[in-house]
Parts: sequence; structure tokens; C-alpha cells
Amino acid sequence: MKILVTGATGFIGRHLVEFLKEKYEIHVLVRPASNTANYDYSFCFDNNIPALHEYLLKHQIEGIVHLASLVLISHKDTDIKNLIESNIFLGTAILEALQNTAVKWFLNTGTFWQHYEPETPDYHPVNLYAATKQSFIDIAKYYMEISHIKFVTLKICDTFGPGDTRPKIFSLWNKIVQTGEVLSMSEGGQYIDILYIDDVISGFARLIDLLNSNEELKLDYALYAEKRYTLKELADLYENTTGKRLNIRWGGRAYRLREVMDPWRAGNMLHGWKSEVSIREGILKSIPC
Repeated sequence: MKILVTGATGFIGRHLVEFLKEKYEIHVLVRPASNTANYDYSFCFDNNIPALHEYLLKHQIEGIVHLASLVLISHKDTDIKNLIESNIFLGTAILEALQNTAVKWFLNTGTFWQHYEPETPDYHPVNLYAATKQSFIDIAKYYMEISHIKFVTLKICDTFGPGDTRPKIFSLWNKIVQTGEVLSMSEGGQYIDILYIDDVISGFARLIDLLNSNEELKLDYALYAEKRYTLKELADLYENTTGKRLNIRWGGRAYRLREVMDPWRAGNMLHGWKSEVSIREGILKSIPC
């Protein structure tokens, strides 16, 4: 089977491609100026939808995994165009291009931030980034109704792992342990739902297996951590696991607008999947050598 992956150069994308290429022929969609040296098959998308259509036809692509996204916790007015192009236009262009091709399914990546209210499946965006993610899903409904494409969204919580260059919790803490600098954080009372990268990849792999089966699927699924910790509890766990002290100034900054204090838990749990790597194990695997 041939699968096209977007966002393959990102943290999750790199790990997913390495995992999937053992079983599938993987093609990656990249933007101009991206480095494709590590990929056997790649398509450079410069907004030419007919060219993408021809690529999908020529290579008989059967599945799409859409990871590419612009993630912004908060935005400026100058970010709006890039958010729409990255999170709405790109996915819509792919859905347009795959019409009348061999593509059978489209696995979209969503976010818990589409749900500010923790106890309801209803849409309540935390920020504009989450709003653009939901907007794409709404647009995809049109393509589902005019074709036989299977479209499923996998909503994921926060993620971490070795080699993560994103400004995420454990990456920041690994950095300040090395530099000795002081990091200002909130009071630390918010709960964090976070998964080690291997568990996230196994979730994608499980959903791909389901998409390739004849099983009737829901429109979206979610991956949850088995146990959640407050930010302060995570810091204590990090220090106890690594033996390193974190120079954190708790309360050094205010909680963000619409800070998620209690992560969403009302989604459809992906059946046949469970997290295997504990936070402690993940921290040990993620510490720089």
C-alpha cells in the first residue's frame, strides 16, 4: 500500500514515517525549500492542485496521513493568513486533488484544544489555531458527501520524546537543566495530558489498520494519557527521575487567556490502543546524552 504523509519533517511526522516505511511505501508532501534527502518519494506542493492530482494518480496513492499544521498558542493579526493557509487551505487542496484517484481514506490530525470544555464533545476552541483545525474538518464534510472517501480525525493531547526541538515542557526543562537559567512559569495548577511519542505513533498505526479494514468507524477518535499530572507534579516527577533540579520561578507569569486547566476527556477513545510508556520512562528516554 502507498501512503502520502504531510508534515513528515515535524516531530511526530519524522517518527511516523520511520515506523510506517517498514510496512508501506511512504510518499511525503513537502513545501518548497524543504529537505527531502531522507525520503525515497516526495512531492513538492507549491499550491498547484492539478499537479498534486496527477502525482496521486501516477503513484496510485491509497491513503493520506495529514499531520502538517501551524501551531500557535496565541496569534497576532499578521499570523492569520499563515494559519488559514497551513491549517485550512493545504488540507482542502489535498481533498480536492484526491478526487477520482485511488485514495480510499484520509487520516486527519486534530487537537484537544478544539475542546475548551473538558466534559463535553462539543466544539469550544481554546484559540484561533484550534478554530482553524475545526474549520478544516467542517470543510471536509463536503468532500465526504460527494465521494466515498473515509475521513477520520485523530485528536491528540500533548506529546514529547527524544530529539524534540519544539518549545514544549520537557524540551524547555532539558534546556534549563543544561544552561542553569531560570524559567518563569505559571502557578502550575493546570493538569497536563501528555503522551510519549511511541504511544502516539502506535495510535496512528492502529487507526490506519482500522481504516484499511471493513470496520465502520466514527468520525473522530482521541488518544489520552493513562494518568494526568499538574504542571507542578510533572516538575517534581522530572526532578525525582533525573536527579536534576529545575530552576523554575512559579507564578512568574500569569495563566494564559483560556488556559486549559482540565484537559478534554469526552472524546471517543481509540479502541484497541492503550499507552504503554509511563511519564517516568519517557523522561528517561528523552534526556539528552
